[in-house]
Amino acid sequence: MEMLAVLIEWSSRWTIVMFAGLALAIILGTWAGAVAGRKGRSTQLWFILGFFLPIVGLVIIYILKPVKPSEGEKK
Repeated sequence: MEMLAVLIEWSSRWTIVMFAGLALAIILGTWAGAVAGRKGRSTQLWFILGFFLPIVGLVIIYILKPVKPSEGEKK
């Protein structure tokens, strides 16, 4: 019977909202990281920024210009 109470507690609306928010944060963090990678910036750093500041991170990475490779990195 106690197991049923735990299961009912886990199926509350707040649990659904929290998991949906976590899923959205992961998606937006991945999106920011992918855009950053295409612009030559740190994918991991921008994933973290996009995860914790989803909308702000995406707006900033879209505003930033791509990084130009230095002379030593050119082939």
